[in-house]
Amino acid sequence: MHFKPVLELLEARGISYAIGGSLLLYLKGLPVCPNDVDILVERECFACAKEVLQASAVTYEDKPAQGIFLTRACITFGMSDGLQVDLMTDFAILYETNVIQMPFTAIKEQTKDGLLPLGSMEAWYVMYWLLPGKEKKRALMEDYFHSNGLADPSYLKQALTLGLPEAANFAISRLLADASRN
Repeated sequence: MHFKPVLELLEARGISYAIGGSLLLYLKGLPVCPNDVDILVERECFACAKEVLQASAVTYEDKPAQGIFLTRACITFGMSDGLQVDLMTDFAILYETNVIQMPFTAIKEQTKDGLLPLGSMEAWYVMYWLLPGKEKKRALMEDYFHSNGLADPSYLKQALTLGLPEAANFAISRLLADASRN
């Protein structure tokens, strides 16, 4: 997957961003095959990021908030090399009556593809509890946390107050307990 040219477009304009989703997991060394590039930006950077990506895209499609997806803004761009890029701001999911919004974090980390700004694994883990069909990725993330520790246990502690599914609270509590023993 040739995703770096898209990142270079954003960086050339000084746009702060974070890589998320399956590409984040891949860059952390988990055995996943990303189908697209999930890029998150802060609200005030969204219009500029949209303009930059739209200028290089072959296609683009606004994805309005609907169903459980209450993300403030999401656009899917099709790039000329076939790469699909999802640009988002204020990523949020509705669970029962609670809107769970993922905080924006961008921590530069050394990855197998260089120094890149990555979103929070812990925040994506929480969101993967709310998205259908993410059981395998959650299990991979749990294995990762057991092997590498938690980068942000305070976020997982906070997540326990968000009204998540009971199984998510149990799994998060178990991860926190395991981390405190190590």
